[in-house]
Amino acid sequence: MSRPQKSQLIITLPVYRDVAFLEKTADALQEITPSISKDFILLIAEDGSNSSEIVERLRTKYPNIIYFQNDRRLGRGKALREAWKKVRGNIYAYIDVDQATDVTRLNAYANLINLQGDFDLVTGSRYIAASVTARPWLRRTASIAYNWWVRMMFRTGVHDHQCGFKSFSRELVERLAIEAKSDSWFWDTEVIVLARKLGFKVKEIPIYWTEKKGRRTPVKRLLKDIWLHGIGMLGLFYRIWLC
Repeated sequence: MSRPQKSQLIITLPVYRDVAFLEKTADALQEITPSISKDFILLIAEDGSNSSEIVERLRTKYPNIIYFQNDRRLGRGKALREAWKKVRGNIYAYIDVDQATDVTRLNAYANLINLQGDFDLVTGSRYIAASVTARPWLRRTASIAYNWWVRMMFRTGVHDHQCGFKSFSRELVERLAIEAKSDSWFWDTEVIVLARKLGFKVKEIPIYWTEKKGRRTPVKRLLKDIWLHGIGMLGLFYRIWLC
């Protein structure tokens, strides 16, 4: 087994059928990141799809790209955990590849990285003061209600557990590799709950967030998300409060 590659900063793009966004987002991050950190790797973690042609084109421009691709869908949580095991850094961040969070506004991207000196988990929040959010009203309402329940059940003090704009200290990533169990999108919530439970310091930052994958939320998709996150919450409640 090869030794993990190492860099100060690991910027991760989780990818699943994101051909429309991948190249533009990679270009944007390669342009802006050197103003924040000179020592960084752009890690593309592709899960259940194949963008190898785009990645090869990107690699001709950027030598600091690492690409892990799984033909079988692992789920966001498992795909990130597996990728991060293979790349060693001091700061691990991931950003949704559609750039729903605008990295150029509200100093969000710089804060995501620079605040790691004082916090173990920095997470973008669509529901705190100064944030700007544009998304379908049904999705927004369901999200606010969900986050309220998580905040009450687990006493996190966090207003947005689902945002795909987070950074982690190496110590927290190593603990989550052991403690986190979710393979799905619920992992975004689970890592915040576990970080609080384990005594790590968590910081929410304001972001400029725009829905990029459609102005309307299909009811079928919403019901699927409610089921997935509901089951995740019940399992996590059992582990946190009853075990």
